[in-house]
Amino acid sequence: MRHLLNTLFVTSEDAYLTLDGENVVVNRDKQEMGRFPLHNLSGIISFSYAGASPALMGACAARDIGLAFCTPRGRFLARTTGFSNGNVLLRRMQYRAADDRLVQMLAAHFCGCAGCSTARRMTPSRAAGSRNT
Repeated sequence: MRHLLNTLFVTSEDAYLTLDGENVVVNRDKQEMGRFPLHNLSGIISFSYAGASPALMGACAARDIGLAFCTPRGRFLARTTGFSNGNVLLRRMQYRAADDRLVQMLAAHFCGCAGCSTARRMTPSRAAGSRNT
């Protein structure tokens, strides 16, 4: 099955988002305005101050569906995301390396060497006949 990466934009200022089974339900003045299946969505952006239910936020996090909140005028407020993937031990080693003075000096040395190497390749060669005047 092809995943289409659909995003639900909720632009009504007083809309409240809830979860009903496997569906996102948009409620306005305690009336259902729309119902959208979660498996079709890759993201939800709400331009409402009313917000979303904690059950919907948890379901979106579990399914890796982005949920963002903005003001009715479009200013970003907050975003929820799912669980982060990654090796905790690798991340700890990277933090330790960033605090090690020797590793910092080696990283700076290698970055400097790479910059000089790139500059040499990008500069026109004097052997090819070009001269600085």
